Amino acid sequence: MLKNYILIAYRNALKNKTLSLINLVGLAIAFFCSLLLFLNTYHELSYDNFLTNKERIFKLYNHSVGPEGVVESSSMGYPVAPTIKAEIPEIDAATRFMYSNTDVEYKGKLINQSVNFVDEDFLKVFSFDVITGNKNNPLKDLGNVVLSERTAKRIFNNENPIGKTLKIKLRGEWKDMLVSAVVQDHPDNSSITYEVLLRPELRRHYEENKNDWNSQHHDVYVKLKNMASAESVENKLMYIVKKYYTGDTLLMKNKGYQRDENGNYASLRLLPIGEVHFSKSLGAGHGSTSKSYIYTLLLISIFILAIACFNFINLNIARAFTRAKEVGVRKCLGASGRQIFAQLFGESLLICTISVLIGLLLALILFPQFNQLFGANIKLSFFAKPSSITMLVLSIILISFIAGGYPSLVVSKLSTSGILKGNFSIKKPGIFRNTLIVLQFGMACLLMICTLIAFQQIEYMRSMPLGFSKDAVISIPLHSGANGRKHLNRFRNELTSYPGIKSITGSNINIGIGKDGSTSKQSSGFGYKDKSIFTNWITADYDFLKTLNIKPLQGRDFSKNFGTDTISGVIVTESMWKQFGEKEALGLTFSLDSTMPDCKIIGVIPDFHLYSLHEKTEPLTIDISRIMPIEYVFIKTDGRNNKTVMEKLKSIYKTLEPDKEFEGTFMDENTNRWYNKEKSLSILLGTSSIVAIVISCLGLFALALLLIQQRTKEIGVRKILGASVFNINLLLSFEFVKLVVVAVLISVGPSLYLMKQWLQQFPYKTEPHWLVFIGVGITAVVLALITIGYHTIKAALANPVKNLRTE
Repeated sequence: MLKNYILIAYRNALKNKTLSLINLVGLAIAFFCSLLLFLNTYHELSYDNFLTNKERIFKLYNHSVGPEGVVESSSMGYPVAPTIKAEIPEIDAATRFMYSNTDVEYKGKLINQSVNFVDEDFLKVFSFDVITGNKNNPLKDLGNVVLSERTAKRIFNNENPIGKTLKIKLRGEWKDMLVSAVVQDHPDNSSITYEVLLRPELRRHYEENKNDWNSQHHDVYVKLKNMASAESVENKLMYIVKKYYTGDTLLMKNKGYQRDENGNYASLRLLPIGEVHFSKSLGAGHGSTSKSYIYTLLLISIFILAIACFNFINLNIARAFTRAKEVGVRKCLGASGRQIFAQLFGESLLICTISVLIGLLLALILFPQFNQLFGANIKLSFFAKPSSITMLVLSIILISFIAGGYPSLVVSKLSTSGILKGNFSIKKPGIFRNTLIVLQFGMACLLMICTLIAFQQIEYMRSMPLGFSKDAVISIPLHSGANGRKHLNRFRNELTSYPGIKSITGSNINIGIGKDGSTSKQSSGFGYKDKSIFTNWITADYDFLKTLNIKPLQGRDFSKNFGTDTISGVIVTESMWKQFGEKEALGLTFSLDSTMPDCKIIGVIPDFHLYSLHEKTEPLTIDISRIMPIEYVFIKTDGRNNKTVMEKLKSIYKTLEPDKEFEGTFMDENTNRWYNKEKSLSILLGTSSIVAIVISCLGLFALALLLIQQRTKEIGVRKILGASVFNINLLLSFEFVKLVVVAVLISVGPSLYLMKQWLQQFPYKTEPHWLVFIGVGITAVVLALITIGYHTIKAALANPVKNLRTE
């Protein structure tokens, strides 16, 4: 029996090659796309799930309600972690966590290494296994250092690192550090990344700022005790705020802040570790992924698969009726409805299985290109996971049941006498079939509209003036921050008379995201008279304003003619100056800390977008302090001979850091990388809309073929009675085109709602243009006409006499 079923399925597939191929290709493409999107979604949603006692780990953050809405920040001062651990019994462990980089030397081998400053509770909060060394408390002593497996291999090769001494540059001096442990590498789905772990007490300026609650520059993570609730800890954190953030309430009230739902102007709250990866403001910056983006991927994968299934259902129903006589004969010979269903469903299962396997093969071959195009992180090992294999089997069964179950059930229940007498017809379109056509084209149109609006928003952000000139400016990361100023001066000396170089400067942060992928923000808060002042802070060098073509509103740029500039001089943006409420800006002095010299304003510049347009401009202070390192060199060129200039810069860099790769890029490229997530989304939506419309058109093509074949006699009669080719073509086309028009109209509302919700995350956004909807509608109708045009024209031109004889 089984052999017979397989043989019949094979013969039917050969007999209807076009329809079988359309079903096969449509489902294979749909499954290929959906599989990759699903695996990427699965990976994103798995972030930090590997942590033991994940439900007890939280990230601390500041919460307040400003004049323009909720303000959240995860930056904390040095005293926060030790204080809350000491004063809140429900906290089992707490650790500060901050990123930095420095030089590491072992046996004459010098490397620049990213490092993390953490407390000794770090490995108590996070369940990263100690591979070798002190497993109890490897960071108990300030002279200890902990390495990841990858870093230990990089530095020591095959040597046992435990007990070995490394020289690490800390606070500008080389310090001997003892390797106490090697910890497993962090997984790819970890929001906590590390290579070298050191104690925070070793960080520059720790002694001066260890009791300063307002100097905020790092994250704090806590682990609660068993049975302790986050709500009870947050209640106790209110007392911490009232006790140590003295004076902030009155200052925030004067600045227009509102009380939150608990009646507080400022509060410390807990963010579950499982939510860190999905928070743009509290997570890992450009490395975070919003849940809306992830759910969009999941929705797109469902859309594409649903469109292919709708095709399969429609074609199987239409084709199954062409096999009515076969079904009738089988029933006359004693076949039951269950056996007929098994036969037809088995054929669907066979096609679905082959399609899924082809889709899987395509995914295995093309997933590296998918990763590169969409910034995903799918690996070959994902396909071998038990969960992936289970999903594959369930997908075959589910798709077969959805796509093949209903048509098989309908045909298996047909009356035997009705079949043999010919008392059934599908000449008139059924509600179910039309609904599926509308749904699949509606989904395709929705994706097309979303693609165009997303592209419109990206272009809006890319073209919006940032307040400085990024054109023809080259950004070069320096891996040795301690020698940054020395390297910057070397560039100046080498390029003094080089043609095409206009100016050179440097900064401790990059503008945009370069090849090194680094981005950072440093902010400070302090009191001035009765006001609370907030500002972002960067360190720059001479010619900073000149290189970025920023014209001062008042005052001047930093100058070597004024020796005090390196001690106290600062340049502030207009919004920073206005916080003071003073009439005169130039010469105004303020103090950040009693241990540091007063700052003196020497220039005021317009507000500009130092960070992406995901954020509104914020007050900014620029100093030229010799304390902070220069980590990036900015070189303004005349825009000519860029290739020659870049080669020159590469050659100079090689003499400065010979063991490092040159990562110089143009600043306009870096600022464009701010929007990589949006770019990936627009490409994904665009690709998905193309796939969706192609699959929809394939289904429409095949369905038109079947239905026109069933109306051959009708077309012949109409031609004999005088109907023109145009009239017949119009008649046949109208039935399908009206469904596409309905699909377009239905898709407008949901797509507009979804994209308006998506646009809400941008402080600077465009409005969806009405031409987008008109364009998508016309495109969908034209594609539908082209798809069915071949069949309708061929049917209208056919000889009616021949059609009537052979019908």
